[in-house]
Amino acid sequence: MQSSAAKVLENYEYSREYRGVRREQAPRLEVKEGKKTREGISPVRLLVCVALLVALISLAIYNNIVMVELGDQLSDAKTSLEELRSEAVVLRSKLESQSSAQNVEGYASAALGMGKADKYQITYMNMAGEGSIYRTDKAPDKAPTQVLLKGFDNLMEYMKLR
Repeated sequence: MQSSAAKVLENYEYSREYRGVRREQAPRLEVKEGKKTREGISPVRLLVCVALLVALISLAIYNNIVMVELGDQLSDAKTSLEELRSEAVVLRSKLESQSSAQNVEGYASAALGMGKADKYQITYMNMAGEGSIYRTDKAPDKAPTQVLLKGFDNLMEYMKLR
């Protein structure tokens, strides 16, 4: 005995709409005879690969040679820099020893025949005024009030108020 659902299913499967429709079949794999694969390596490809390999190896060797040469130049430059620095220290110490006050005074008296100036040989000029110069035999006053007044006068002159 068939149930009503089975009858409906049977009627559905064999209905008029689907009688003329062909059911799809799974695709079949077909192998067609065509070009055969070449066995072996193409001579042109082999030649190109060998040329590229030789170029890369020679480039790597050249790069190493250049790096070694630059390393040698760098080490030479560092040694010459150290030599120049040590020479600069030696020359600086010679300069300091020769430019000391005692050495300058000794050279001036021995080689140039110079001596220390006496008090009567020194003349001071006072230029504090409008275009007037005063000659005095004594040194300028270093009192704080005189320094302040001279600074104030210089400031006024700088600001062109006088």
